[in-house]
Amino acid sequence: MPAETGSFLAFPLRLQDGFLRRTGPTEAVLSLLQIMAATSHGSWKGSAQFGVREFFEQARRYPELPEMAVQVINEALKDLGITDVQVESIARDPAAEADTDSYSVTLSSGEQNVRKPFRFLS
Repeated sequence: MPAETGSFLAFPLRLQDGFLRRTGPTEAVLSLLQIMAATSHGSWKGSAQFGVREFFEQARRYPELPEMAVQVINEALKDLGITDVQVESIARDPAAEADTDSYSVTLSSGEQNVRKPFRFLS
């Protein structure tokens, strides 16, 4: 990921010193993924691919769904003009708590991969 910090809007949107709070690229994309995980697929008019809630809601029954969500997420990122960051993989963490599912998301940008935890409340 680029080392540049502060050039991306932080979610949730909040003011800091009279301006919208900023963050780095990894945190911005992970926040966007959290929003996508809470949004139904195809429910946002800005991108037909935006939203992967159903992929995670049914993941315990169909364990292949989170990995299938990778393609959908990458299509949505392209629709939004985010082309320098991609999701490489999503895998359920085996030590997840009973009431939540926890996933590790691997993002890539150029030659660098960043693995981050990602929590989805089921």
